[in-house]
Amino acid sequence: MKVGKMDMGNKTEAIIAFLAAFFVLLSAMLDSKISAGLAVVFLVVLAAYKLYQSKTK
Repeated sequence: MKVGKMDMGNKTEAIIAFLAAFFVLLSAMLDSKISAGLAVVFLVVLAAYKLYQSKTK
């Protein structure tokens, strides 16, 4: 395992996770139902991405 280098898959996962956290926290200030919905949507997106990654390798 190389330290300091991220492959493209890990970098994309990190970006998706960061965006999910940002939008869920931002929407939590407005409405909890929107926040919960966004959390579910981002979890589905991340799961779909991980499934796609596993199928292409």
